[in-house]
Amino acid sequence: MRQVFLAKGAPADLERSFQSTRATVEVVDTSVLDRLCGGVVHQGVVALGVPPEPVDLRSLDPARDRLVLALDGVTDPRNVGAIVRTAEAAGVSALVMPRDRAPGWSPALVKAAAGATEWLPIARVTNLSRTLADLSRAGYWILGLDGSGEGDLFDPSAIPGPPCVLVAGAEGTGLRELTRRGCHRVVRIPMTGRVESLNASVAVAVALFELRRREPVVPAQP
Repeated sequence: MRQVFLAKGAPADLERSFQSTRATVEVVDTSVLDRLCGGVVHQGVVALGVPPEPVDLRSLDPARDRLVLALDGVTDPRNVGAIVRTAEAAGVSALVMPRDRAPGWSPALVKAAAGATEWLPIARVTNLSRTLADLSRAGYWILGLDGSGEGDLFDPSAIPGPPCVLVAGAEGTGLRELTRRGCHRVVRIPMTGRVESLNASVAVAVALFELRRREPVVPAQP
């Protein structure tokens, strides 16, 4: 965090709370905050910072980093932010996103992540299919999540098991064919209602916690 902007009329104790940081605090009109946030609700406080350093996927160890998440074509920043939040809560070791078919850092994404962008290691890759192949050679099972998957997420025999990379596509379009071919197995979430699909962030949440349920981890220390 480099700089904090507060709306005029903000409580004095709020401004004092930033004195222990290295950030510069500036009181401005609400219109300035509106412009900085691009329409995202800001509640009178906006902080500017530097995006986290991307993780080097070569540092992943399948014996330690048992669950990795990859996104294929999920482009809505709020969806991705919600996924980041869920992934961090589920103990995912790293999130993999392509450089092009994915949103950049934005107020909407960071706000939806609710702080998880500071904790979850994130890698931006040029070629997702090649990255999945590299992770497969490193010892990971590659598990696709798609509405047309041949296996049932809740069927124990359908899941290869950890260490695993869960690959999720966008709602509606699902996994690209090249990505799908790079998966050892593709599973679906069984739908018993009348709707045909779930929001991408919801589907990822269901899948991550189902995988985590099968191999619990010790919660991260604060």
